Amino acid sequence: MASRTLAGLSAVLSAARSLPEALTALAQDLAEADRGAQIAVYEHDQPRGVFCRRITIADGAPKISELSVSLDHFPGPVRKALLLSRQFTDLGPQSDDYMKLLGFPPASESGAFLVRGCTLDGDLAAVIALHEPKRVFGPRVSERIAPAVDLFVLAFERICEREARLEAATRLEELTRQLHDEHSRTIADLERKLALARASASGDESEAHRRIAELEAAAEKARVEARATAQRLSAVEEQVESAVGRLEKAHRQLYEQSEAITQQRNLLYRVERMLRDAGGEDSQKLVEDLLAVVSASPSLEQQ
Repeated sequence: MASRTLAGLSAVLSAARSLPEALTALAQDLAEADRGAQIAVYEHDQPRGVFCRRITIADGAPKISELSVSLDHFPGPVRKALLLSRQFTDLGPQSDDYMKLLGFPPASESGAFLVRGCTLDGDLAAVIALHEPKRVFGPRVSERIAPAVDLFVLAFERICEREARLEAATRLEELTRQLHDEHSRTIADLERKLALARASASGDESEAHRRIAELEAAAEKARVEARATAQRLSAVEEQVESAVGRLEKAHRQLYEQSEAITQQRNLLYRVERMLRDAGGEDSQKLVEDLLAVVSASPSLEQQ
């Protein structure tokens, strides 16, 4: 590969702002080396130990898909070679099985499946997977594009560092905003408590006296109203007692009048009977009897 091509690829990779964009530039360089070769990148989630995202190139455009494949599926020597991240490792006879496991695009012709690790701070961050057709003559595709892959690895590290800085800056801004909001709430709460403490410690005495005077006036007013109410109740009770007394006296008088009327009726009845029964008796004797009856009547005596 000519140095000018490497320089052009280096410039494109330096300008790439995302991993799919960098992989697209590498795939174009790979197509110039061998149109039958295919390449993909598998991002590795270090905390979970799985490949979480797959980036492939289809019709010149990147295609991103999610997956969950554990690194433990690879043999120990392959895992060790991936951590060294120096060159491609051929998976040999198990190439087809690993291509299916990783969901690598099916190849149009048979060949070899190779993987190379990309590390950050000693941890596996991604794996570059390459499928190259078998060739009888000439160098292998993996050897021809090795310098381009090295440039891609450098671009990958730069992109990861940039994304980490952006994430850290975003997180720092969010944390700063949260701290600022919490600080503002704390300051406002402290200012409120300080104002209350100052008001309590150095309150206005005249205001306190005024308030006390208002309360005393209200209490005196309540006492006056209570006394007036008590007096009104006492007057009402006296009126009720007087009315009850008069009512009892009226009942007694009514009873006495009723008794007198009854006696008068009895007297008239006896006189009427005596007159009917007298018949031919002596009038002098009849008069004496009538006088005796009238004299025995209490009501007539009182009259």
